[in-house]
Amino acid sequence: MIDTHCHLNIDPLLGRIEEVLDAAAELGVTQLIVVGIDLATSEIAIRLAEDYSQIYAAVGIHPNDCTKAPDNWEKHLLDMLGHARVVAVGETGLDYYWDEAPPDLQKIFFRDHLDLAMATGKPAIIHNRDADQDIVQQVLEHGNTRGVFHCWPAGWDIAKPLLEKGYHISFTGTVTFKSNLPVQDVASRMPLERLMLETDSPFLTPVPHRGKKPNEPKYILHIADKIAALRDTSVKIIDETTSQTARQFFGI
Repeated sequence: MIDTHCHLNIDPLLGRIEEVLDAAAELGVTQLIVVGIDLATSEIAIRLAEDYSQIYAAVGIHPNDCTKAPDNWEKHLLDMLGHARVVAVGETGLDYYWDEAPPDLQKIFFRDHLDLAMATGKPAIIHNRDADQDIVQQVLEHGNTRGVFHCWPAGWDIAKPLLEKGYHISFTGTVTFKSNLPVQDVASRMPLERLMLETDSPFLTPVPHRGKKPNEPKYILHIADKIAALRDTSVKIIDETTSQTARQFFGI
């Protein structure tokens, strides 16, 4: 299986990389995408990908970190995107839950990341929190069609136009939360070939370990179990299909 979005590049997971990777491998999680949230963590992701064959890197500026980015951040990301172990741009997107960066600045950074994705031929990894309508508008107005919405947070009315544009959707432990019916609805009815799995470690530990910190890639199996139940299919089919989708999407 592939954990398509985790943050082994930050504490507390960064300090125990080999233990985390070994625990994941024992349960069949053999490939991971480590995702940057700023220039420093993007560089760490690349270093981890160089040191561990099962790790690949994504590089980007999280919307909450826009105000901290240097003026030449695009040049730094462009240089990183030339690295053989870097498979995606991100994470980027919009986050209106935290008051860390003005929405207008977030939109500029988001569009610039989508431009980088098109220029380099890499897919985009997109974060959306409390910005549903603006995220749809930004994506539909942009020419990029290769991207994945990580940690899917919304209902079918938001998912449908993005799927029609060609985007993928990835689910974290939040899909296992009992009250998260809109997200479960999307997981149950979207095309399986556009669906991917992730843990977003060290955040969002799935049921039955909800509340346990930190989350780890080994817990991705619980996400697969839940989606299999929602779609009335086998875990094997979910594992095989989502892993094949991820390999094709990220080119690994």
